[in-house]
Order: sequence, then C-alpha cells, then structure tokens
Amino acid sequence: MGQYRQMLVLLGEVDPHSAALRRGLALAHVSGASVHVLGLFEPREEPLLREERLNEADIKRQYDHYREQLRVLVERHRGHGVVLTVDSLAVDDIRSDAIDYISELQPDLVIKDSDCASTLARLFGTPLDCALMRGFQGLTLFVPRAAVSLPRRVMVAVDTSFSETPTAQQQFNQGLIRVAQALALQCGAALHLLSAYNLGGVFAADMSVTQAWIEEMRQALQEPFNALAEAEGVAHDCRHFMQGGPVQVICEQVAALEVDAVVMGVVQPKGMDKLLGDTTERIVGHPPCSVLAVHPHVFEPLEPWPCN
Repeated sequence: MGQYRQMLVLLGEVDPHSAALRRGLALAHVSGASVHVLGLFEPREEPLLREERLNEADIKRQYDHYREQLRVLVERHRGHGVVLTVDSLAVDDIRSDAIDYISELQPDLVIKDSDCASTLARLFGTPLDCALMRGFQGLTLFVPRAAVSLPRRVMVAVDTSFSETPTAQQQFNQGLIRVAQALALQCGAALHLLSAYNLGGVFAADMSVTQAWIEEMRQALQEPFNALAEAEGVAHDCRHFMQGGPVQVICEQVAALEVDAVVMGVVQPKGMDKLLGDTTERIVGHPPCSVLAVHPHVFEPLEPWPCN
C-alpha cells in the first residue's frame, strides 16, 4: 500500500477526457488507493429562458441528467482493479459546499482539473482552485488537460530564504520534500529540488563591492538549501538553486527539466499583497504542469512508503 489510501476526484463538468480522473485512476493503480468521484452540480439557465428564473422542476431535470451522465462516466472505468465510488452534490455556493464535503470526507489527496485564472480574477473574486487551496487543510493536485497519466519527473519548490520563523520554515520544507518523495516513489519518477533567490534589487556605486556582496549573499542563501537537500537525500544533480523571481524560475525549470508535476506550499493570503503575489496561486492560475499544493497544516513529515 502506498501513501494514498483514499483519493477524491472533483468534477464540475462531466468530461470523459478529464485529466483529473485519468490521473486519479492511474495513481490508484500504482498505490492501491480507492477513488471517490464527486460531481459538483450547478444549475444553468436555458438559452431561451434567460429572462426567467429556473423553477424547481427545471433544476431537478438538469440535476437528474447530470447524475446520469456522471454515473455512465464512472461505470466506464469499473472492473479494472480500482475501488471506485461516486457521489454528486447540488451546490448553492460551490466553494464552501465543496470544502465542507471534502473536510468531512478527509481524503488523502484531492485531484481536480486545472482552471486558468487571471490576476484580476483572483483580485475581484476567489476562483474555486484558490478556494480549495486555502480551505482544505491537505493535499490538492491540479491537473492540466494535456498532462500525462503519471508524472515521470517531479519537482518540489522550497523557500530557503531568511525567515523570522526558521524552525517552522525548515519543518515545512522537509514536509514538502517528503510529500514529493512519496509521489515520485509511487510513480517511479525522478525527484528534483528547486529554490529561487532574487537579488535583483541590489545596487551600489562601486560595482566591485556590489558583485562581492551579491556573491556573499548568494552563498549565504545557498547554505541552508544545500543542508536541506543533503539531509533529505536529494541527489546532487537534481538540486537547482536558481536566481530570479519564483514564478519565472519555476516555469523555466519545468520546461528545461521536462517536469510533469511540481509540489508547492500554500501561503495563506493576508491582504492584497499576498493575493497578488502568492507564488502557488499564480502557478495554479496558469499551470505549466500538474501542481500539488500542500496546505500549511501539513507540517508533519510524510515518510515515503513503498508500494506493493
């Protein structure tokens, strides 16, 4: 048995080509986990009834049709050695209703198809993906449509910059690496470790002093990264300490290393700066690959268990 025992695949549209469902079934095959599919139903206005409100009979008809489509989709995947269950939920508030359901079920992993969201969308509203990352105190995997069934290369992004709470930061970084190790082990994937640093704002009249200071700062920043990588057994050729903004560096390394899944921590937003600047939300909004978001409450080390 692998790390995952129960996975929840979250569906909005009943899509036979859902990357989230494909990933969930593939992970279940290699881990022995069960898969629970939850369909989130929201009634839609009919094209000819835009000036009229849907009545209860219209909503029931749509919901019955949705549930039948969902049942047919799940039945197609039965009988392949995976324990597969299904449920549907007619939601009034898709964000809070989904989080309430997930929090009660407490799956080891939530898997959802990626939805692109602009900065403005995150500024003036809360996309479902962002709400899930903030509201579910666990692991949430967002899978873009073109993703492969199982990751072949997994990259974990950590922050080893100076922190006012170094112990908590170290524990969280260790937890992120072990979550990534568990995923990589179950998929037979290579594991890469990445940290970005940015000294672009350093200026001085004497450029020789500036360069010397930058090199000293870079070495000081890299020391905790090297120590973390060494302690967690990350291979030397899989360690990447790169200069630049975190979003840019992550996207560049995903392309350069042909990464299929990146593991990142979720920062709880506090005001506009965090909302606009949170790296994980920006990556999930325009994902270069699958993104496994780890909530801050997941601090306890997760040992990578071998699979059957």
